[in-house]
Amino acid sequence: MDMFQHDSAAIFRFELRGELSGAAVWDLEHAWITAQSITSRKEIVVDISGIEEADSSGIQLLFRMRESGVRLIVTQTPRSEAFVRSMGISLAKDGHRPGIWALQWMHLRRMLR
Repeated sequence: MDMFQHDSAAIFRFELRGELSGAAVWDLEHAWITAQSITSRKEIVVDISGIEEADSSGIQLLFRMRESGVRLIVTQTPRSEAFVRSMGISLAKDGHRPGIWALQWMHLRRMLR
């Protein structure tokens, strides 16, 4: 997995590409913990547009991040529509080209049980 980190005045954003599994899960968790310790009051955002697939530990990490206040977004057409669907993500119903997609976490919670 490729992970890009973007720092601005108000937001620290991770951009993920590839497969979120195995050692990549640990890498993301470590980077997230580090970001929390150095960003103080900045919002942390994770763009999951580029994730093609994730194992259960990757999905659980994304869920924990979300529960802690991290905002998960999809800013472009996803690389894997199947992954996006498995996360319970649906396009906004306004008919516009995808900008940021809305997350539906009920489906994810059922997957993690």
